Amino acid sequence: MVLITLGLGCSGARAADPHGSGEKPTLVLADAGWDSIRIHNAIAATIIEKGYGYKTEVLTGSSPIVIQGLRQGDIDICMETWTDNILELYQEGIAQGEIIELSVNFDDNAQGLYVPTYVIKGDPERGIPPLAPDLKSIKDLPRYWQIFRDPDNPAQGRIYGSPPGWAADRILRTKMETYNLQERYDYFNPGSDTALNTSLVSAYEKGEPWVGYYWDPTWITGKYDLTLLADEPYSSDKWEAGYACEFPGVKVTVAVNSGLREKAADVMEFLKNYRTSTKITSQLLAFMQDHEGDIEATVQWFFTEYEDLWTSWVSPAVAVAVKGERPESPARFQKGFTQFPAEIRLDLGTHVEKLIVWLTANFQGFFAWLKAGVLGIVSMIQRTFKFIPWFILIILLFLLGWKLGRWETGLLYALMVLTIGGLGLWEEMLLTLSIVLTAVLISVAIGIPVGILMAYNNKVEAFVKPLLDGAQTMPSFVYLIPAMIFFGLGTVPAVFATIIYAVPPCIRLTNLGIRGVPRTMKEAAYAFGSSRWQVLTKVELPQAIPTIMAGINQTTMAAMSMVVISSMIGAKGLGENVLIAINRTDIAMGFDAGISIVFLAIIIDRVTQRISNRPTARKKQRGG
Repeated sequence: MVLITLGLGCSGARAADPHGSGEKPTLVLADAGWDSIRIHNAIAATIIEKGYGYKTEVLTGSSPIVIQGLRQGDIDICMETWTDNILELYQEGIAQGEIIELSVNFDDNAQGLYVPTYVIKGDPERGIPPLAPDLKSIKDLPRYWQIFRDPDNPAQGRIYGSPPGWAADRILRTKMETYNLQERYDYFNPGSDTALNTSLVSAYEKGEPWVGYYWDPTWITGKYDLTLLADEPYSSDKWEAGYACEFPGVKVTVAVNSGLREKAADVMEFLKNYRTSTKITSQLLAFMQDHEGDIEATVQWFFTEYEDLWTSWVSPAVAVAVKGERPESPARFQKGFTQFPAEIRLDLGTHVEKLIVWLTANFQGFFAWLKAGVLGIVSMIQRTFKFIPWFILIILLFLLGWKLGRWETGLLYALMVLTIGGLGLWEEMLLTLSIVLTAVLISVAIGIPVGILMAYNNKVEAFVKPLLDGAQTMPSFVYLIPAMIFFGLGTVPAVFATIIYAVPPCIRLTNLGIRGVPRTMKEAAYAFGSSRWQVLTKVELPQAIPTIMAGINQTTMAAMSMVVISSMIGAKGLGENVLIAINRTDIAMGFDAGISIVFLAIIIDRVTQRISNRPTARKKQRGG
């Protein structure tokens, strides 16, 4: 008996410590990008760390990515798996024994098409009249399409759809056909759930009409007064006939990688008991929203308010360990000096957020004017491209390559574009080109004058240079947030985010080129009676053109690199296909879109490089 007991004890030790190092392994939790999963992660991590003695860490990614990570063993635990949104990937993982579904976190949620309630009932306090007083059901939407007009296509309304890669995306697209909504509405892909959230919050704060896909529990449904449009009661027959009924409640599960059985069997037993509800999760989200996103405070509130619930998930000994304070130890004492104190906190981002909210509230007309102007340029370029027959465009590109280099170069360009068309991405390529060209034109219109001003004035240079450093080093994703708030989702915010990212090289190299013109050359021009304007236009700019063109080339390439990122806020084109491929883990689709972007970038880079080198080449030919 003693030997058996020792054997079981050793076996248990190996289960908790597969590496035999004496230390329990670190468990990785999935963060699919929304707040409720972060709260459930924090609750579970607190219990796992304090109650069971494991360390935890969090790995972030989109829903399909974290489920793929769960299948591969890169992630151990997913506390909130919306099974219907990644149904195929999830069920395949279960069928192959890679994923184990331990419990249902909650399944009493709702999803569908929502509108802000003031659209139906109005809001006298904010001076908003009821715009669609009889809008009650999804079937009423065709009557009110003009209220939800699509800014990119004013002849249609806009329904904000589900993030790509979610099962709801496919369901809603089919629903559009089932209810003939496509005759009056465009289905708009928001790019990501973050972008969808921003579009809804931005519209709500401005008091604008909005209709689109949403779900609960979220802090948005807890904070804002939204109305879920009615649909036919759910039945399996109607659901299978084009989803002609309301969404059924989604089973949101706690799922783990099968390796957790060996890694932390005791944690698996705890997670089997983990169950909350939509109401509890909504309360947690609302609490977090009211406390400036403080997850730690939210978790402490949960442990206090729902003690009976969480203590039922674990043994009394574990509950005592979770509630108890750990004794002071040298390591804990040292931790107090090595970790930066949480009490010292600067809220710079909060002030920036307040500034953006103030700008949005007080300059809405100005931003609407900018939006209309940029949209007009993009539409004009796009219409021009679409007016030209595809084969004429390819021939023109061949001739351009031949003119700038050799006929082989033109042929290579033509073959690259022909390949993009052959991959079925012709329309996407034209839209991408329209966005890039618009951003480059506006960047050049801003960049060259600012660069000249910097070259003429050292104080201006000293002021602008740190701004350019910030624009080039700031993560490009950050630009998307204010762009979304000011201009909503779609093409226009993508153009503005691209301009902020792409304009610095044009400014820097224009400044460098002007400053690089020999002083003797300028003095000679002044000596012959030239005005300052004549020196600038006839001496400095011609001499600086190669450097300025190099800046334009860099600006163009920077704009191309923003194409994929901008797709996260609903910009269409090749980047959207890359984003969808990532969310679906569709290798073929990702490769087709990716190689098309590479071909387009090569053509743009070579063409702008050869144009920038032509003045230097002519000078050499003249023996200058």
